[in-house]
Amino acid sequence: MLRNYFTLYHAAAELHERLAGGYLFEIHSQQKNEITLAFVTPDGGHLQLIATVRSPHFSLYTREGLNRKSRNTAGIMSQLNERQVTGVAISSADRQIAFTLDDGHALVLRMFSAETNMLLVRERQIVDAFKDGRKLENTPFEETEADVPYFRALEQLARDGELFRLKLEERGADEPLDQRLLSMLPGFDRKLVRRLLAISEDDSPESLHQAFVAIFYDLASPTPCVIENSGQPPVFSLFTPTEGDEATTFESVLDALNLYSRKMYRHLHLQERAGAARRELTAKIGKLEKELNASAGHDPEEISQRNERYGHLLTGAIGAVELYGASVTVPNLFEPGSPGVTIPVKRGLNLQENAAWYFTQATKNRKKAEAQKLRHAELRQELDALRHKLAELTEADSPDRLQRVLETGKSPGRTASGKNPKQKETAPRFRTIPISDRITLYIGKNSANNEQLTFSFAKPDDIWLHARGASGSHCILKGAAMHNASEIRRAAEIAAWHSAAKHSELVPVICTQKKYLKKDRKSPGNVIIEREQVLMVKPIRE
Repeated sequence: MLRNYFTLYHAAAELHERLAGGYLFEIHSQQKNEITLAFVTPDGGHLQLIATVRSPHFSLYTREGLNRKSRNTAGIMSQLNERQVTGVAISSADRQIAFTLDDGHALVLRMFSAETNMLLVRERQIVDAFKDGRKLENTPFEETEADVPYFRALEQLARDGELFRLKLEERGADEPLDQRLLSMLPGFDRKLVRRLLAISEDDSPESLHQAFVAIFYDLASPTPCVIENSGQPPVFSLFTPTEGDEATTFESVLDALNLYSRKMYRHLHLQERAGAARRELTAKIGKLEKELNASAGHDPEEISQRNERYGHLLTGAIGAVELYGASVTVPNLFEPGSPGVTIPVKRGLNLQENAAWYFTQATKNRKKAEAQKLRHAELRQELDALRHKLAELTEADSPDRLQRVLETGKSPGRTASGKNPKQKETAPRFRTIPISDRITLYIGKNSANNEQLTFSFAKPDDIWLHARGASGSHCILKGAAMHNASEIRRAAEIAAWHSAAKHSELVPVICTQKKYLKKDRKSPGNVIIEREQVLMVKPIRE
């Protein structure tokens, strides 16, 4: 429902409430297919709106604070900087959100699934665009027209069952029912139509109308939520979660979109890491299996036994046979009465010297056999560990479990490249949570780990977080500054969850830079804070 008309309708209303009367500070893009609109709100705060184009996983979300564009990122439409926002509104019959400015321009976010874009419009002409600017410049701005706005048309149908029946019958009985509903219900997409058909008792107009009424009033007064069921990616919804769903509900659509975006970012980040790990594990398994198969037809132990047997046979034949050519046939002392055994010999060496050579080769092959047994045992042990790790990655059915698997140290034993078998890779010192592509939260695992994280790992300008008045993990936010309000609040929510107060409705969380901390010599494990901010947050799992 990310680009559903009703999601955007409520998001636009919330943005109008927060931004009307404020100012557009700047527009920039620091990620491919992503554009950031930075605003100064009427009360002097800072709010960023991030819109993602050409991605099925994201639409738009907000974050507090002011992240200025990086040095190498060019600004976009800089002529609009410092312009006042007079209003934010969605088209009455299209998925387009317009930010009107005091100079007569309008920024239009066109939230179409495959053609999401941001247009700069003036007097119904496109002046510039985020994507395909040269192609769209100076072309007419087209907006879907409707005699009756979507919401008004749907409200009329919800109140009048007879009108609903007439509209349904207008389409003709030959047309599939889902297509008839799709064409008569403005703003409805295929997912909403499928939901309507699923909750309708039957295909009669009366039952369909009852189902439609229930959905319409849910859309008009939504319960935005983020659903995180085990083994599935996060889902944003406007509907009350069903029994059994693991969901977080909100009063604000934007707040739900913000959490969904963070959860989806983490999900995709973990899936990308897991995919890379699977490819690496599969390649290592293939390499080890190839090495095992390569030695399948070459048994040093068998060769050692044959050489030792040849040595004994040559020794027993000394004085009984003469050497001529490259081989000699000697009596088989081990099986009297059987034919003689032909043995290759070294020219220039007598029988005794050839026997000694075979005994030497037998000793060498015996050592090779022992080394091969050890190597095969190491290879099988590593193969078992790699296959187990691959199975764990495949079976991980939650972000937490997947992250634990990814953070587990690599399997012990000699690697496929032949490294020292005693050399082991250890697990990461701290738990890590990606907050954004540039910002990472590190979480202490225990008291000793907390001290190491805070006083050995953290840099002076890193941000330290800890639940106030409750035991819990020390948390260090790297890559952020104190103006990254949205990221800091998210980190504070996670820090609250990793504390003894995790089941409280609201938790005070201390936030400060590491340089304002000192060890408390009188109370080991505690810290002295010289300067702090306190955020009241709801504990939320990462």
